[in-house]
Amino acid sequence: MDVNTHGAFSADSTVGEGENRLYTIGDAAAKLGMPASTIRFYEKNGLIPNQRRSSDGRRLFDEDDLEWMRFVERLKVSGMPIKEIREYINLYLAGDSTIEERRKIVHERRKAIEAQLEELLLARDFIEYKCWYYDVASESGTCDTPRNMPYDELPERIQRIKDKCRINRY
Repeated sequence: MDVNTHGAFSADSTVGEGENRLYTIGDAAAKLGMPASTIRFYEKNGLIPNQRRSSDGRRLFDEDDLEWMRFVERLKVSGMPIKEIREYINLYLAGDSTIEERRKIVHERRKAIEAQLEELLLARDFIEYKCWYYDVASESGTCDTPRNMPYDELPERIQRIKDKCRINRY
């Protein structure tokens, strides 16, 4: 941010260098690759502690703030609800006395992600089966071919998928 002749920061630039550099919300959004509205949402929901503002009320961010927002984004991408992210942040800010609570939260999140991955793998298998099904139907000109194919004549991978997905006819 540049200082203008009145001693105030201009809106579209940065001040300082390296770790001391301050960014406007637009600059921070560009550097993070996220919309400014996401940063505003994070702030509104208490996910950015110690938010600084310029004398004219504009949000200011340093490199640590950017790293913090990347951290929050990773929690959000993990599927952690905003309420739980806020709880986690409060625990983090409380210090080492909350290690076990934070440990429990991240272990539970890992379990949830592993369950989601299993669901996605099952969905991928089902879609793989449907791709095979319609490839065979397209080659033969009818859905009767894959639908009526005896189980023991199916490719082994399709047998495994049908068993895993519990597909009988379709």
